[in-house]
Amino acid sequence: MKVSFYILFAMVFSLFGCASQKKFEKQPPFELGTASCQAWKGGRAESGSGVVLTIPISGENMEQVQLKQAYFRQKIADITMESAEEGWLIKANFRNQNVEKPDIIMDADPRKEVGNRPPQPRQEFPFELEQDQCVISYLDGDTEKYVKIEGVKEKKPLTYQ
Repeated sequence: MKVSFYILFAMVFSLFGCASQKKFEKQPPFELGTASCQAWKGGRAESGSGVVLTIPISGENMEQVQLKQAYFRQKIADITMESAEEGWLIKANFRNQNVEKPDIIMDADPRKEVGNRPPQPRQEFPFELEQDQCVISYLDGDTEKYVKIEGVKEKKPLTYQ
């Protein structure tokens, strides 16, 4: 009796676990061109570094399309849209974060520890992607939808002086 209960319990949870996965749209309300990425590095240490993802996009009423985020190489970045000669460009800047631990005040008097900041939770990456794949999220009404892009071309890195 106990064994059959555990088997039934495991089967029910395995079925519900699949519903939380995000599905990719086959026909988004816009057309995407060939995606490219370009690594960049600032001339100073405090300038930082990162990767810029650029994707040409076209379609009717592009001003009304609300693009949200790009997911690429285990990082998440907000999307900006820029007008270009050929139409519109989606850009997402994936900055490499300097992981410096802030100074923490430790004292027997808790009032002296008031300025300490709590640690920020790390955002979990929701997709399994190859190096040349990215995902774009957008709003369709109130529903968030996702488009998977394959074959992201890598350009030569930029080094700023």
